[in-house]
Amino acid sequence: MPESRLAPAELMNLLRRIPLFQKVDDAALAVFARVAHLKRIPRHSYLFYQDDEGDAAFVIRAGALAIVLTTTDGRELVINELRAGECLGELALLTDSPRSASAMAQLDTEVIRLPRAEFLAELERQPRLMRQILEITAQRLRASTERERALAFLDAPSRLARVLLDLDRAASDKGFITLSQDELAQHIGVARQTTAKILGQWRRAGWILTGRGKLVILDRASLRRIAQV
Repeated sequence: MPESRLAPAELMNLLRRIPLFQKVDDAALAVFARVAHLKRIPRHSYLFYQDDEGDAAFVIRAGALAIVLTTTDGRELVINELRAGECLGELALLTDSPRSASAMAQLDTEVIRLPRAEFLAELERQPRLMRQILEITAQRLRASTERERALAFLDAPSRLARVLLDLDRAASDKGFITLSQDELAQHIGVARQTTAKILGQWRRAGWILTGRGKLVILDRASLRRIAQV
């Protein structure tokens, strides 16, 4: 995946627009702008893999990344989705441990790469930045706990209904969902065939409409009832 450099002034302006860095002083932004690289990840390519060394943190400039956990039996499960303005990869730096999951581009994506040494040095120098990182980590931990609870106690139709409703809210500007059956199966931890069977039942019931890689929810009330929300 190619990396490129932007002019420091351009990078500083980019970072200023990202919520994580809005309370960081110009001296820290200048450090990040001097060492940062812009990295482009084509759709369905990986930024990093589970168990890779944590050598950098990243901020998404454009696009979207799925955080994918590979289970001991070889299944892949999407445990989070991140979009423009969000950061990732910081946990491996804070804990000095390998990547706990992989990051795959759901769209053509651009990220700003912040090397480990400079990122950690600025965290020590910038208490506000450290607090924001800790808040982000805590929020993701709560979301991960909720997802694990859903996987443990809800059946496949309930999990799929919840995912579709979440995706529908995120895609409200488009009016349709573009994830494939394989990607939906990754979100709920089941085989693609199981996902296809459930979607087929809902399509025949008139709850959803599918075609040409798109899905439209027609009956949100029925999906909410299945999702138990």
